[in-house]
Amino acid sequence: MKFKSSLEKVYRFIRFGVCLFLLILASGVMGCVRSETGTSTPNDAQVSDVDNARSLRIVSTVPSVTETLFVLGLGDYVVGVSDYCKYPEEVSNLPKIGSLYDYNSEAIAELNPDFVVVLKENDVLPQKMAALGVETIAVDHSSLEGVLDSYGVISNRVESVLPGICERAQRLRREIEEQIDSIRESVADKPKVKTLISIYRTVGLGKIGEAYVAGHNPYFDSVLEIVGATNAAGNLAGASPIITAEGILELNPEAILDLSTDGVKYEGDALKQKYDERVADWASLGDSVDAIKNNRVFPIFEDYATIPGPRTVLFLEELVKILHPDDVEQQ
Repeated sequence: MKFKSSLEKVYRFIRFGVCLFLLILASGVMGCVRSETGTSTPNDAQVSDVDNARSLRIVSTVPSVTETLFVLGLGDYVVGVSDYCKYPEEVSNLPKIGSLYDYNSEAIAELNPDFVVVLKENDVLPQKMAALGVETIAVDHSSLEGVLDSYGVISNRVESVLPGICERAQRLRREIEEQIDSIRESVADKPKVKTLISIYRTVGLGKIGEAYVAGHNPYFDSVLEIVGATNAAGNLAGASPIITAEGILELNPEAILDLSTDGVKYEGDALKQKYDERVADWASLGDSVDAIKNNRVFPIFEDYATIPGPRTVLFLEELVKILHPDDVEQQ
């Protein structure tokens, strides 16, 4: 895909790269006894001996890690986050340490962290941190299972100063696994919806040029399976292959999820305008695509759709509503 050399295009490309990196990393790491995740708020931590950890200092390098730290009750110990971390609101007041392609390793070291949490495939920053005498721990957020496992990796690291956090992590994991099982059971007897996920494309062209889609992608494969769908592009090579309009016609998805990666929260008329703009692009493919013929193109602007982490369950609940609307109406 070619990008114009304007600042806006560069910014959008960098943001896309961050989201793409979060979604396509491979394999995982285990921790604790069995790590947990959940949708609890950052303020409901039940960790003992907090006084012993008042000097604990943690730096997060990506949004999904930041959200994980807060849901574990470690928000008070986060002293630095990436430029793209926006949730929960508390992170807006924290020092920023750069972005995926431009971390400021000296700024991180100046925060004097006990450790820095990175994604497993980031092998550059740990080397820089090691040279500065700063510890890093790696987590895998490329799959839903990896997200769950990361609760244990992190809680195991701080258990010595926060006794009880591993137990909390295990409880949180049980809670989200129960939520996932409930969602899966609710659609178990429904026809599988052949769904295409567009991760990134140039919007507003009035047509579909090239789009990065979820191919053989562990995270999105799991998400679609849970909500009673199949990945229309699951047989394509790579986690995020580029596909043309002709390729989409050949796949003929029954539903299209058009994810926004621009990081902007739209509301009111602006949201409707952006929604209609995206739908109009897809409409250019015509009724030969089942998703378009049946008005099943769904732009999704919530950032939790592109951040594998504690809020994934919100994404799952939203997908059930849009992919199985008849079931929702009957409830």
